[in-house]
Amino acid sequence: MPKYDEIRVGLETPDLHQTMQIALANVPVSHEQVEASYLGRPILTRQRLKPMAKLLNEISSYRTHSNSRINLLIFPEVSIPYAWEAMITAWARKHNIGVICGLEHRVNRRNIAFNEVLAALPYRAKNGHIACAPVRRLKRCYSPDETFVLENENLKIPPQNRDAYQLFRWRGASFAIYNCYELARIEDRGLFKGKVDFIVSTEFNKDINYFSNIVESAARDLHCYVIQVNDSHFGDSRVVSPSKTENMNPLRIKGGENLTFLTMSMNLKALRDHQRKGYGLQKDSKVFKPTPPGFKVEDVKERIRLGK
Repeated sequence: MPKYDEIRVGLETPDLHQTMQIALANVPVSHEQVEASYLGRPILTRQRLKPMAKLLNEISSYRTHSNSRINLLIFPEVSIPYAWEAMITAWARKHNIGVICGLEHRVNRRNIAFNEVLAALPYRAKNGHIACAPVRRLKRCYSPDETFVLENENLKIPPQNRDAYQLFRWRGASFAIYNCYELARIEDRGLFKGKVDFIVSTEFNKDINYFSNIVESAARDLHCYVIQVNDSHFGDSRVVSPSKTENMNPLRIKGGENLTFLTMSMNLKALRDHQRKGYGLQKDSKVFKPTPPGFKVEDVKERIRLGK
């Protein structure tokens, strides 16, 4: 069984212990841009930056129009240039909105291509100011297609399973991040059973039918929300709930050339309240399915405790 590191950020102000408003970025991931990044010529033009800046401005001003605040923004795999990491982190800190995104490949002097996911998580420091903790993690399982392309471009794959997975405890919410093909490994999917309110899967994946089955299984096996964010051309970006089939996909989106976003509020308190009960009080729920065998109530109580 793979290991994980626990990362605690902003537990002094656990304002996300009841609900979390998320935004799924519906953006196209260009093969041309991905290729340029691993060839050492990332596309950082004003033409590319302008629509991204417009999207971020719309998200930061969302509260003005809807009277609710976005807490967490998620982008697909390999959708953000590595050179923009500092910009994304600064934006997250300024607007107090967490960001999870896949960074384009970074190639070092030894021709090793690093595919990393970034979590930029703002929090209120002891002096009262908003700070931000940027956390990067190397992808543990490159897909066969990704490996094939990189190796045929005379690039090297970094040692797999080098970096441990991460259990984030952020401002009262508990979650983990999977980078696309990692979620296909059943041992890795089961790592956070009972320990998370939701998992995030950043993707650049055309095999949406295969991954559709995986994320639905993950939602029920782990009994948590699953947030899947894919390239808008491939589609199937969605939120999956551990609920009956008719209520399993409260948010789903596909298509579009323009950069846009969809939002949803996840009721973390309702999920935890359901999970801490026994089967007798779960079976008649109209919101969530009963928890699976081996689901530890102690882990739920720990999430509740950290959210207070």
